[in-house]
Amino acid sequence: MTTLVNTQSARTKRAQSALTSAHAPVHQSALPRLVLGLIALMPAVSFIAALQAEGAAQMGYAYFNVLWTGLLALTFSGWMFASGRFSKEQKFAWVFSWIVMPPLSLPLYWFRHVWNAPEATVTHD
Repeated sequence: MTTLVNTQSARTKRAQSALTSAHAPVHQSALPRLVLGLIALMPAVSFIAALQAEGAAQMGYAYFNVLWTGLLALTFSGWMFASGRFSKEQKFAWVFSWIVMPPLSLPLYWFRHVWNAPEATVTHD
């Protein structure tokens, strides 16, 4: 007697989970991770440029720094909360550090958790 098992729902679930996390660092090659590292350095660079500038240019650098830092923190926090690898205390510590000292903590987070992200295991049916 042959028993047929419907595996379509399991395949659909795996495909949907792969689609929702396709842009996570574990699925990226080295080049996109490196580009993201350069992007993570931008708050530090614009902070130094704002200290050197005067008048309206200084305000422009400061405005750019706030927007860029916020965007980067949102991206990193989205990956962090979706990954499931962090405890509640670690999440709080990273978000707090991004608020208090983003020019240092954003590149540090990139190095520890984006550049050195574990490799994703891909299974094909």
